[in-house]
Amino acid sequence: MMAYDEQEKNLLAALETLVAGFDNYDPPRLRKDGDIVIPLDAVLKKNRAANQSFADAFSQMMRDDLGPKRSSTWVK
Repeated sequence: MMAYDEQEKNLLAALETLVAGFDNYDPPRLRKDGDIVIPLDAVLKKNRAANQSFADAFSQMMRDDLGPKRSSTWVK
């Protein structure tokens, strides 16, 4: 049976080989708690956040543009 440290090294090497074929991801890394993280590219992540912020602002603007809702029981 393979030692834990050897398995960990082999797994990280296999993941690095796999992730190398995907430009949107940075190389995997091992966290102190033992989890393996494959982070999304920082520039791509920032662009996604910017696009989401724009979409949220536009959505809010459209909601505000509708004006207040009136009750259907209101009589003039």
